[in-house]
Amino acid sequence: MKILYLADIRFPMERANGIQTIETAHALARRGAEVELVVRRTDGRSDEACLEFFGLRPQPGLRLRRVSTPLGRWSTLAAAFALLVRARGRWDFVYTRDLVLAALALRLRTVPLIYEAHTVAAVFAEEHARLYGADAVPSKSKLARLDARERRVCSDARGVVTITGALQKALEERHGKIAPSRMIPDGTRIPMAPPAFEGPHSPPSVYYIGQLYPWKGVDVLLEAMRYVSGAELVIVGGLPPEPDLDRLKRLASKLSLEDRVRFRGFVPPPELPAERARADLFVIPLLDSTTARLFTSPLKLFEAMASGRPVVASDLPSIREVLTHEKNALLVPPGDARALAGAIERLLRERDLSRRLAARAFEDVKAYSWDRRAEGISRFLD
Repeated sequence: MKILYLADIRFPMERANGIQTIETAHALARRGAEVELVVRRTDGRSDEACLEFFGLRPQPGLRLRRVSTPLGRWSTLAAAFALLVRARGRWDFVYTRDLVLAALALRLRTVPLIYEAHTVAAVFAEEHARLYGADAVPSKSKLARLDARERRVCSDARGVVTITGALQKALEERHGKIAPSRMIPDGTRIPMAPPAFEGPHSPPSVYYIGQLYPWKGVDVLLEAMRYVSGAELVIVGGLPPEPDLDRLKRLASKLSLEDRVRFRGFVPPPELPAERARADLFVIPLLDSTTARLFTSPLKLFEAMASGRPVVASDLPSIREVLTHEKNALLVPPGDARALAGAIERLLRERDLSRRLAARAFEDVKAYSWDRRAEGISRFLD
């Protein structure tokens, strides 16, 4: 199977979408597919160095086509257009999670398109200002154009992959009949055995690893730490020049938590397993928004489950597709700092509960490896 994988992202990219894209492409290649991944050229690093950034080795079936971008996104679109024009017979499928690139592939109609949906475009655009603390609100005409484009892509593509069952249902409810679809969640790397954990550390370490946008709920986690005694919070994430890290540092100071919160900033992906090994538990404190409620399949959730540590997470439908309260995690109402603190303290106090939840989570996460994801995509394409 030959796949042209189009990704309008800078590369290498520290964010989850960059990790998810390269891990999926690499796993498809490991399964025997021939994958040509088109991304932006960020700098002068070699392809091998770019893969090494993610802790990956070159794979015979994976070819990186890194596009120089003097014109920004237009360079990626121009490169994709040139590839698609002469694509017939060279690839079996075009695969992309980018709605604009998907629409371009459909317009040219040279190779069957598989669109991987991560959100409902107009809903996400409308929520964007609130989710990311920005000011710009899209016009009604822009939202209508997004809706129309997504409807065309979802109905005319050869197939649609969604990362949650709720997203699959939302697309069907919004656009009516769509192309054959399959729910295939995100994934993680699974160690052969649960990482050793003697715990708790002294003092116990509560960990959050991920982006720091307001909708991720780290502000609420800081509030919760006011009610958790004898533990420190470690926050890994945040990229300059984004304002989120500074915002959270100011909040920690306002709450008089400077001595109990450590901000680690960005940690390269290959170093994250060692960082996760220092945790006593992980928190996924997503706030309640349509995007979080229905559309998210968090990499950090699967990574936490694979770490052999217990997890506290927001009780949202997207999270309940993976976690069950008291079975493989503790779930709390989103945005409730007191309830979050109570769950954290319970896990730090009840070590047998922590071990039981962590052990079950490790068994359950085996269904969410990158190889299982690639297997699901391959079967769908077949």
